[in-house]
Amino acid sequence: MKNKKILKLVTEIKENEIIKDINLFYTKNKKICKFFIYIFSLAILYLFLFSYAKDLETRSTFPGSFIKFEDKFSSSISGIDFEEINLYKKNGQVLNGLYIGTGTGKTVYYFHGNGGPNPYFYNDVKYIYDLGYNVMMYDYPGYGKSDGTPYKENIDNSSQDFYDYLKKEKSIESSDLIIWGYSVGTAVATDFASKNEFDKLILISPFSSRYDMSRSMFGVALQKFLFIKDSYITKDLVKDFKNDVLIIHGNQDNIVPFEQGKKVYNNYLGNKNFIELDGFSHNGVIYEYGFALQEIFKSHISGNNLGFENNYLLLTKEKKEEFENQNKQKIEDENKKIFLKSLYLKSDDSLQTFVTSNISFNDKTYIPKNLVNIRGDYVYDSKGGTQLLRKEAKESLDLLSKAFYEKFSKKLVIVSAYRSYDYQVGIKSRGCPDNLCAKAGFSEHQTGLAFDIFEASSNNEWKNSKTLMSYYKWLYENAHFYGFHNTYQKGLKIDGYEIEPWHWRYVGVELATYLYENNLTFAEFYRELNK
Repeated sequence: MKNKKILKLVTEIKENEIIKDINLFYTKNKKICKFFIYIFSLAILYLFLFSYAKDLETRSTFPGSFIKFEDKFSSSISGIDFEEINLYKKNGQVLNGLYIGTGTGKTVYYFHGNGGPNPYFYNDVKYIYDLGYNVMMYDYPGYGKSDGTPYKENIDNSSQDFYDYLKKEKSIESSDLIIWGYSVGTAVATDFASKNEFDKLILISPFSSRYDMSRSMFGVALQKFLFIKDSYITKDLVKDFKNDVLIIHGNQDNIVPFEQGKKVYNNYLGNKNFIELDGFSHNGVIYEYGFALQEIFKSHISGNNLGFENNYLLLTKEKKEEFENQNKQKIEDENKKIFLKSLYLKSDDSLQTFVTSNISFNDKTYIPKNLVNIRGDYVYDSKGGTQLLRKEAKESLDLLSKAFYEKFSKKLVIVSAYRSYDYQVGIKSRGCPDNLCAKAGFSEHQTGLAFDIFEASSNNEWKNSKTLMSYYKWLYENAHFYGFHNTYQKGLKIDGYEIEPWHWRYVGVELATYLYENNLTFAEFYRELNK
């Protein structure tokens, strides 16, 4: 027992002496010791970074795969149903994607950015679909419903797997394949394009390589110190491309430097066009510029010359507004054509059926099926509640008469509405001339869509009445909002009858507005449509 105590004491003395020696050495050689501690710490840190180098690079390139998102995925995009695709891998993992389209024709293979899963880019997909193309998009491994980790080799395989699905299940030919990438998706898209045949390429905010991205963020390519080779080298891959490319980049991009997009463009050897978004950064290109660029996208995909001077366009705010106005007008013109084609001017039952002094109903004794009484809170029936109109015209008359009452504090007086074939025969038998009264089977009143207001006298009497003209001027400016049109306003040679400020006809809001905005009478419109 005594020996153990002595041994313990001797040991403690020796340990204290060793500690004193170490402290003495450290005191005398403090700089050297600090240096070795620093080197040792760096070595440990380097070994740690080296061990996880691949994961660290992957995290920096695809951060969205490491963020937990709520599992709220809809099976539709703004009401458009899409096909959800799940590819089951041999290792048990599942890759998730979506497809919208008919299965034939031009198909956009869309590679999304790194900020989130598929639902984050639904608006982009809908935009492309609305341009008139099929769309395929998948979530990179680790994103959304896709299992795995977004290592480059995994993404390469996934991109190919979904393309193989497109070819097999949707019969998509390479000649119809449009590859479209956004942000980090441009790197994936270009890498995929380098291994497959395709038609056109679209790159929005592309980076030139992983090394270049590291240099822009840290001043050096950190991967080199970890013996990681450069990858997603878009600037080199495009040197071998011959297909048409459209590159778009904001010159104030604070995520992917604008210069990298220019580098990709300069290295591209095929037919190329570049759009510089003046004053724009990185996120939301489609949201901010989609409407302005839609015709450019269509032209590019169709293989048309975009007409840029030296294949380069600086898209300023003013130029953007100009494109938007042009596209707005084009859409209006196209909608107008669709609307005009939808009109049935020669069907007796149509709301837009056209009859005039020399054009009759197909069935001259035609009787509308849905006639209703015109009585209403703001309508005065001068014939004691016996007059009729078609239901559609009556409902709009109620709205028009209410607005009229709010303006003039007076009910809209209807002196003549629906007239049957036999009724019109009676009018003509009393000697009413053809320039004022239609022949039976030729009258707008027989449609059940026309009525006369206040007094059907003469144009001169209306012109000489301040009260009646105030009514007419208000109706002329406002009746089209309710679907009504003053049919006979330009005289016998143009409209087939003398001017009748009291005669109003329901043709529907779209056509009434079109006639008003283009200063056309119904007869002029009919002739224009039948040239």
